[in-house]
Amino acid sequence: MTRSIAVVFPHWMQHHGVLGEEHAFRRFEHVVRAVTALSPLVEVQEIGTMIMAARGPSRYFGGDTAVAQLLHQVCIDARTESVFGVGIAGSRFAAMAAAHMAVSREQPCVIDATITDAFIAALPVASLCRVGGISVDTVDLFERLGLRTCGATLAVGESALIDRFGIEGQRVYHLVSGGEVRHLAPGAPPSDFARTVDFDFPLAHASHVASAARDTIDEMVDAITGHGQQCVRLLITCHTDHAETTSRIWGEPRGFSAGVVAQRLLYQLDGWLTDSTADPDAPTSGVVRVEFVPLESREVLVTQPLLWGGSQENTERAARAAAMAMAVNDAVQVTVPRWEGGRDVATVYSRVPLSLVDITNPDASEQRVLTGDGVARHWTGSVPSPSPASIAPTPPPIRVVTALGAEVGVTGRHELNAVPAQVHVGNQQYQVLRVAGPWPLEERWWDPRRARRQVRMQLLVRHAKRGVGVFLVGLEHHQWTLLARYD
Repeated sequence: MTRSIAVVFPHWMQHHGVLGEEHAFRRFEHVVRAVTALSPLVEVQEIGTMIMAARGPSRYFGGDTAVAQLLHQVCIDARTESVFGVGIAGSRFAAMAAAHMAVSREQPCVIDATITDAFIAALPVASLCRVGGISVDTVDLFERLGLRTCGATLAVGESALIDRFGIEGQRVYHLVSGGEVRHLAPGAPPSDFARTVDFDFPLAHASHVASAARDTIDEMVDAITGHGQQCVRLLITCHTDHAETTSRIWGEPRGFSAGVVAQRLLYQLDGWLTDSTADPDAPTSGVVRVEFVPLESREVLVTQPLLWGGSQENTERAARAAAMAMAVNDAVQVTVPRWEGGRDVATVYSRVPLSLVDITNPDASEQRVLTGDGVARHWTGSVPSPSPASIAPTPPPIRVVTALGAEVGVTGRHELNAVPAQVHVGNQQYQVLRVAGPWPLEERWWDPRRARRQVRMQLLVRHAKRGVGVFLVGLEHHQWTLLARYD
């Protein structure tokens, strides 16, 4: 077995993802750069997770235990304010599991080579999903079949796993048998796959570099796809005009799409192209060259259907349609929603370019829209679910009046001073049938310039021609506005 080192920050997004995924990756990049002082070849699997080979660092620093202690101290010195774990074992999967065990121990976990097989066999099968990248549906089926440990799954046999789960079944067998060996040293990649893009002048902003390199990224991904393969490990190297470089190995078990490659490049540069006055290690010039070197590809033999039926056909068709629309007209911009949190219905979801996400990845899409990448889902004072169907970017002013035409207001105790009977939206008049609320919203009360005080309520209304509907209205500075509508 080839011994590996894993460093995990399981709660990184909860601590650093409040301001968005880009901010969390930018903060994590500083930790990765600190770790590269011990091992230059570091693979970032996802935010909060690093993998590296143990052979070189262990020989240089005097053994696995010594290098594990050094890495532990490096992570402490980084002052991340997030718990972490360092693990070393005879395979990447075992090292990841050991690192997660080290989180609770607050000490590095080193698994001796003689007991690696027994260590993997004793792991719960849920570890395949948590640290092995196996789908939740597959692991759930293992558990319902009575396969509670990785050792029990290994006993099923490689041929049986491949027969039922295809490529993923083969990957499961390699994980539970300790046979997952992937060297981190870059070898000689196929010449048809590696790509380099040079810029006419230095680019100092990460978004500009990612946009300028997009055609090259598309060309590389198309070349790999044309050979019936998909890249799962990629080396990205960026060079500045002053001969400064940054290299990072990225891993993606589901395979890199063009959007995911562009996203990883953006994250890598976001943590590097910083203000030189605040970071002495920051580059002193813009990026003039970017190199993309696929380190590992796997064959794509078939489109695996979902475990309970169905497929990704509709999602892939939508992705192709959006790509064609943007290719035909440069003015066309396609965006997708991403959960950001908060109390204002207009800012709960932000819009991100489709080119920076992979909508064909159901797990990533669910995390982006539902899970929120660690951002808190339950905000005190937020609008209760379900979310409105349509939200006004600039809420129009409305009038909420009583049956006698008097304006409805709210007392200092956030109670209605009259019963709403009608809502006037422009020249349209709606009859109020039911009222829910009002709910107070007070933000930044400690800052006189940014303090906000608002009340919101939901109204079940009926229009003479449009029928029944639900409004979300707000009162701020003695003015009612129509915030959103429910269908």
